[in-house]
Amino acid sequence: MSTPQGTRPPTGSTPVQGRPSHGAAAASSGRPTSRTLRVRRVMALVLLAVIVVGVVMLVRAAIAFGAGLLADDPQGKVAPPEPQEVAATGYKACQAKDVTLWLAASKTEYAVGEKPTFTTTLTHVGHRPCLIDASSAVQEITITSGTERIWSSADCPAGSKDLLMAPGDVWTETVTWNRDRSGPECPTGLPATLPGTYSAVVASSEATGMTGPAVPFTLVAPAPPPEAPPATEPPAAGEPPADGTEAPAEGAEPPAEGATAPEEGATAPEGDAPPQG
Repeated sequence: MSTPQGTRPPTGSTPVQGRPSHGAAAASSGRPTSRTLRVRRVMALVLLAVIVVGVVMLVRAAIAFGAGLLADDPQGKVAPPEPQEVAATGYKACQAKDVTLWLAASKTEYAVGEKPTFTTTLTHVGHRPCLIDASSAVQEITITSGTERIWSSADCPAGSKDLLMAPGDVWTETVTWNRDRSGPECPTGLPATLPGTYSAVVASSEATGMTGPAVPFTLVAPAPPPEAPPATEPPAAGEPPADGTEAPAEGAEPPAEGATAPEEGATAPEGDAPPQG
């Protein structure tokens, strides 16, 4: 006997139409589940943290390596330097390896009364800022003639002039020599300088080896005075003048200016004869 359709429920579970299950929906659509998304987010955060930590460590290592290259005395290679005085600002004094010193003269020859002028130039060629005294007491210009010391800018020095120089800085100053001699403690009454060839050199007493090349120059001698013409003496009595003309007879009047003397044997012109007695 046949059972009519629709009166016997089907075996097994049949999903209700329009309401699919979670897993089936996710699998059918191809999208990741919420659990998968959470796992991926955690892994991305962990990877980002590792990258940040690695960058920080690389930056610190680079800074330490650069500081070791710029250090004057890297640790572990040479013995530490002896203690030295450091300015209140914390900068060290410049050394010869940090700063170059140069001297130039305005001319090679100076006329009488012309004062020689010199220009000193400091150039920072090191890697770190440093302090240097650029006063004339420390940055000394010395003028010599042969082995004789003629003048020094340190004999009568001015006040100190501290400079904080950074890499690449250039500083210049002009010094004029008044052509006088000088001595320690600035004495007076020294002999005057003479014309001739001199040499100027600059050196800093603050750093050993900081000096510039010698600069030669000349003080020109004055021109000699013009020679005076030789003096002429009047001719003695009875002697003809030096030009060959005869001197007038004693008591005779000299001819008028512009008149010519009569030739020998010539007669006086008519009207000029002396009256007959």
